[in-house]
Amino acid sequence: MLMAKKKSLFILLCILMLNLLIGDALNELEEDIDFLEPKNDHHSFNDLEGMKEIPFDYYQLVLQWQPATCSPGICLRPFSSRFSINGLWAGSYSRLIGRCTGSRFLEQNVTSIRKELDKDWPSLIISSNPAVWSEAWNLHGTCFETPTFQINDYFRLALYLFWRSDVQKALQDFGIEPINGKQYEKSDIEAAITEKFGKPALRCNLNVKYFFQSQLAQVVLCFNKCLARIDCPSQYSPALGCPTKILWIKT
Repeated sequence: MLMAKKKSLFILLCILMLNLLIGDALNELEEDIDFLEPKNDHHSFNDLEGMKEIPFDYYQLVLQWQPATCSPGICLRPFSSRFSINGLWAGSYSRLIGRCTGSRFLEQNVTSIRKELDKDWPSLIISSNPAVWSEAWNLHGTCFETPTFQINDYFRLALYLFWRSDVQKALQDFGIEPINGKQYEKSDIEAAITEKFGKPALRCNLNVKYFFQSQLAQVVLCFNKCLARIDCPSQYSPALGCPTKILWIKT
């Protein structure tokens, strides 16, 4: 009985928090929020009861810095000096979450949001955007799937969280700009992002042009199941290969 009351209270708090988030966003991102309203009988991720059924603890929004992704010379498509979506992953406080299984991805699942996905979740390394989305769904998105939270909801949620998370601006507000060859303190990058979005998990790769120095490649932001920003837990969060000083290249 007590557990049921606690669960009901948590859901009510989530609804209140989500309403506040949407209210704030309406003032700044009216068109984006309109995009999120249920259309053509698609479920909306505003259905918090459905979201509570998803069997994990928090969301990990993985952003890729396009020049770092492409700096080894492996990209087959044009890229820009911007962050874009790399994935939306399930997070757990107690275990690693591996590959899940579920419905098969079809391009028609995302027809209503194809334009937005092409812009903010592009493929860089291979020539097909849908191939990247299919891989993301098969590897990570199926972990989210419930009767009320399906393929279209997964991609719409990733877009929504991305639109609310301008990491590049947060860094620039802190005086950190992408400059070829310039190193920054990892702690400064973390502090700038933490101030706006909670503590991130940073991932780095090596830049061949700059003598294999580590460079900022991905930023992971974490959200609880009410979509509020949280610090990314150090355990089971994706962090890889970032020393105390790292590059943030522009091209």
